[in-house]
Amino acid sequence: MKNTIICKILTICIISAISFSCKNSPSTDSFSASIDSIAKKWVPDSREGICNIRLYDGEGTLILKGETNLPQAKSDIIRFLGERKVPFIDSLALLPDTSVIREPWGLVTVSVCNIRISPSQDAEMVSQSIMGTPVKIIKKLRGWLLIQTPDYYLGWTEGESVESMSTGEYNSWKSSPRLIYLDKTGDIFADIPGQRVVSDIVAGCILTGDGKEKNYQKVLLPDGRTGYLPDKSCIDFKTWAGAAVPEKEDILQTSFRFMGAPYLWGGTSSKGMDCSGFVKTVYYLNGMVLARDVSLQYRHVMHMTPSAYPDSLRTGDLLFFGSVRDGKPRPTHVGIYAGNTEFIHCSGMVRVNSLDSSRSNFSKYRRNTFLGAGRIIGQEPEEGTKLISDHSWYN
Repeated sequence: MKNTIICKILTICIISAISFSCKNSPSTDSFSASIDSIAKKWVPDSREGICNIRLYDGEGTLILKGETNLPQAKSDIIRFLGERKVPFIDSLALLPDTSVIREPWGLVTVSVCNIRISPSQDAEMVSQSIMGTPVKIIKKLRGWLLIQTPDYYLGWTEGESVESMSTGEYNSWKSSPRLIYLDKTGDIFADIPGQRVVSDIVAGCILTGDGKEKNYQKVLLPDGRTGYLPDKSCIDFKTWAGAAVPEKEDILQTSFRFMGAPYLWGGTSSKGMDCSGFVKTVYYLNGMVLARDVSLQYRHVMHMTPSAYPDSLRTGDLLFFGSVRDGKPRPTHVGIYAGNTEFIHCSGMVRVNSLDSSRSNFSKYRRNTFLGAGRIIGQEPEEGTKLISDHSWYN
């Protein structure tokens, strides 16, 4: 009887202690929504950043878990919890993990490297990057690298396609005598007669210059290989970047250089391109880094409704196509306005169509899915429309 009474008393005490602990320990529900809002502020789209952060109960103490590649996001969340005097354990990983990745920067070493949604050859290709493009290395896994490109896009590529660099080496590269290749395609030669090839090359690739010989530029590739390029095919990078500002005539001229180029899902080079990759390539060759995908490009431009067509449109404006769901536009295709009701875009191949039903190149489908236009030229650049001359990754 006595033992039964003692057991009952102990049970009541334990239940009371648990109840008291629960009442006085912070709840994840109280803060999770605010943490999600902070994460969303720093990374509005998971294609452009990592901010997977969660708060978990840990027997009276909250545990902050997850990962992010943005130190500012982590600082904001820790400050938020600190201001509310919330006891927590910081288990939030900041990427890249410096114990694993000691060289956080890299340069693309092949003419065009394919970027995939996951680290596998059979994974969907979501983008590309070209030789000499600076990238951030976020993770490593089985010979693959999770990289971030200057448009802040994230994806996986094979490790052999990127030459990793320390921060010091990367800064030295930015101050080196770089050249940008401006022909559509070509070869880097091992000798001046041009009989042996070191690598192919595409428009926009960046190499380090190493002097001139005859009518050739001697160049250093990112992985240390050397070669020669015809002098007229490239120009000093800093000179080019300082003068390169998108103008409507130049945008149109560059666009027509790619007429007939094949459509390639995920492509962003003269070897093949999708619709947003075409637009991105054209603007890059005129000194501006655009956001990667159609929906991201749509988010970063000054919008004009379909009623603006054609009177208020200017050459170089972006035309967006798609659907409207729940009152919200969902752009799935993009082209560049060429003037006189026509636009140039990549659909099957780079081609010109019109929204005027009286034209022979009229596209009824595009007319029916026309969402409106966006303007870049003449607008103040922002993160999704950044001039290369102002981009810290290049300068």
